[in-house]
Amino acid sequence: MNISRATLQRRRFLQSGSVLGFGALSALCAGRKLLHLPRHLEATQQQGLVTLAPSTPTHNFADQQEPPLPFHDAPLETEPKPPTGRPLELEESFRDFLLTLDLRHLSAEEIIDPHRGVMDGVENTLPPVKLWEKLSPTLKVADELRERLQTPLCRITSGYRSPSYNAKVPGAVKGSYHTRNQALDLVYFCSPKKAFDTALQLRREGFFRGGIGLYPTFIHLDTRGYAATWRRG
Repeated sequence: MNISRATLQRRRFLQSGSVLGFGALSALCAGRKLLHLPRHLEATQQQGLVTLAPSTPTHNFADQQEPPLPFHDAPLETEPKPPTGRPLELEESFRDFLLTLDLRHLSAEEIIDPHRGVMDGVENTLPPVKLWEKLSPTLKVADELRERLQTPLCRITSGYRSPSYNAKVPGAVKGSYHTRNQALDLVYFCSPKKAFDTALQLRREGFFRGGIGLYPTFIHLDTRGYAATWRRG
């Protein structure tokens, strides 16, 4: 079969063009893949050192920090402060005195707290220094009572009362043993009747001589020097 020179030249041109076109298409596809690579991998792949794998999502852990903690106001003052007009030095001295009593269950702060009361605009006060020792026997009775009950003290609702403050307390009698710093009103984590009965037992044993009063929510103790007993409510 005779083929002219012109026909052979045309076939060779078309074959070479197909090869060139396929090469250009391959280069274009490779270029598109490079567009999706991180820059630091582009040069490496161009050198034939990286094999492309199917794309997977990446996570930037530097952007996943915990949220900042919420802002909190400065904590409230928890250190008890004396009411206006009460010398801080006197309260500290009274606290030091109470610590010398070596009570097992009553803290100085529990004893001081009821002296911060205000009744009908009249502020209570700490007992005068000359009366401090008078409270010691009553505190020791209350401490032993706590030991016998084996239950925590809820609160001392009343200790020393200044005469002007005592006059404002509903039901308080003039000359109360609270004004002499010899009495305590106590609330325990048990029934008032149980605390009352235990106090009576202490007195029968000769642990103290004084008054014991039963009220709906508390008991009264004092060390007046002779036995007195009453129930109210």
